[in-house]
Amino acid sequence: MPGERNPTEISMTSLHELGTSSVPANTHTVFRKKSNSYKTPAKQLERCRINQQRYRERKQAIRSTIIQIEREIDSLERDIRLRREIRSPCRVVADTLKLLLGDLKSLTDHVAERQLVEALGNSFALDVAMGDVSGVDALINQLQRYEQYFDDPRIRLEQIEEPALGVVTAAATLGVTVSVYTLYSLFPQLLNASRNEHDTEPLLGKRLLGKRLHCDCSIRFIFDKKSGRVARLEASVNWIGVLHGALGNLKDVSNVLDGALINC
Repeated sequence: MPGERNPTEISMTSLHELGTSSVPANTHTVFRKKSNSYKTPAKQLERCRINQQRYRERKQAIRSTIIQIEREIDSLERDIRLRREIRSPCRVVADTLKLLLGDLKSLTDHVAERQLVEALGNSFALDVAMGDVSGVDALINQLQRYEQYFDDPRIRLEQIEEPALGVVTAAATLGVTVSVYTLYSLFPQLLNASRNEHDTEPLLGKRLLGKRLHCDCSIRFIFDKKSGRVARLEASVNWIGVLHGALGNLKDVSNVLDGALINC
């Protein structure tokens, strides 16, 4: 009919009008993300509480560690004091000589030698000196020579005393048997001795060969005041007395010791 509009035209016109007039020009909607950094007062308080708890736990752990270390230090100091009391100079000397008592041949055994090295290392200074030798190894080598020079060398401890602070003297008896190697090593002049037709006594070397000698000996241990370790040894053997007992007169003793490679 005249004057009537097509429904399709009405719909299209409505859509066009909505598109141009209903929505304002140059406008758009912005969607913002909610910030994750935003914290409520309750969450902040909870975080502070957790941090404070961790701090208290760490502080307590550190305090416990300090207490434990202090206890260990006290224990070590007590052990040191106890060892110093137990390891008095006389005790050190007694323990050292205990390893040497009996058969000196045991020094050639690796186990016994290792025990002696450990004992001397704990009680003696590294540069401990005895005569012309110094050092623990050199000292052990010197002791081992007695096993080479004599047959069946043995030491018997007689007495230990401390005449002065830091000085200990040990009196002992050294038992040895004179062998051919003894004469060759220590009394070489006796092997080269000559005799004339008027001599009726056997040669001195022959008279000594096979003799069992019991020598009085003394060993002085001098301790270092600071370290408490043995710093020097002074050893002496009474060869004059034992040879006089074996030979019977001082003239023969003098002839034996003249040119001998030992210290009287």
